[in-house]
Amino acid sequence: MSFEKIVEELLKLLEETNEITLNNVDLIGKQIEFEILPGMVNQISAAQLQALQQLAIAQPEVKQGKITISEWIDTKFPEIINENVGKIEEITFKRRNGKEVKIGGEVVPPYLTFFDKKNPNRPVVALDVFDYWRSFPKPIKDIYIDVGEDPVKWGLKAEKFGADLLTFHTLATDPLIMNRSEKEDGKIYEEMLQQIKLPIIIGGSGNKKKDPIVYNELGRIAYEDGSRTMLSSADAETWEEVIPIANKYDHNVLLWTQLDINNQIKLNKDCLDKGLKRDRIVMDPTCATLGYGLEYSYSIYQRMRISGLMGDQYLAFPMSGGTTNAWGAREAWMSTKNAPQWGDQMKRGPLWEVTTALALSLCGLDLAMMFHPLAAQTFKNIVIDFFTEAKKMMTPIEEWVTMKI
Repeated sequence: MSFEKIVEELLKLLEETNEITLNNVDLIGKQIEFEILPGMVNQISAAQLQALQQLAIAQPEVKQGKITISEWIDTKFPEIINENVGKIEEITFKRRNGKEVKIGGEVVPPYLTFFDKKNPNRPVVALDVFDYWRSFPKPIKDIYIDVGEDPVKWGLKAEKFGADLLTFHTLATDPLIMNRSEKEDGKIYEEMLQQIKLPIIIGGSGNKKKDPIVYNELGRIAYEDGSRTMLSSADAETWEEVIPIANKYDHNVLLWTQLDINNQIKLNKDCLDKGLKRDRIVMDPTCATLGYGLEYSYSIYQRMRISGLMGDQYLAFPMSGGTTNAWGAREAWMSTKNAPQWGDQMKRGPLWEVTTALALSLCGLDLAMMFHPLAAQTFKNIVIDFFTEAKKMMTPIEEWVTMKI
């Protein structure tokens, strides 16, 4: 049968067919056209048509009425205030002479005022003092080289730079450094308490076995002086030895973890179960510096602070940060001679530390442990400016725009 004959037979079949089903057929072609006849479009059955006619008959006649303009009704919308249900613990450092430094107590995020609520205490600065002179970056060495061999004179000089507190680092007690006895550093610390008016934090060497011994000796000296200071620090390996010392002499404790919220919660809970008072805890989630993980620290500090303000009782504590770590960045310590493209090291180093401290203060840092006096002064001045209530120079936002209707 010819192709024309096949097409003719198919057309006859299609004339008598309402539905076509193709099985196992492949249509191959560059272009396929389908034509739908007008009679097949929008066909309405007799039953549907009858239902529509009855619906039209049932419609009531709509009469034209008068148009009236309703008056505006004055009303007030209540302010929706989402208050933080948590409050950060307030921690106090004090001296026998009456000098007190307080951190924490926040009820709103840093530097903000919500519905007349503001935080009671600004972030504070603790300058570092070491128990022996070692190799330091030039910008710091040039400032302290005349007093570096005498921690008492070093502390007195740091006090004049406007620090809120000092941190006495007992690195020489480490058996791997000088293995100095706790009694020797205790005498230095006692002399510092006699001549310096600021609270002096007791910093360890990092040796897990020696630090608790040093904390016990220096903590006793501070207690007998009538001071409440801070033991810096206790971690997952040392807290069971350090907390009883803090309880015995009524000192604060810096609880240190490594950028892990769950570990911080566990450490805080364990110390509370050990009898440490809530208003004796300061957290140190670890300060990673500018260019070397600052964004990780920022995220952890921020999450901890928000959780504390939202009511998490195990994270509602002030936070400290060792912003001195900024001097571990090569961009801070490398000399101008070796890296002239980075600018003057005497400015670059302090700015590196200021930037690190300032960034963390924006998300909850309460205590900045700093090294360079210029960095400390700059950070402190910025914080004071941020914390000072600005004069009202703008009209209320609701008065910016008016509209007539």
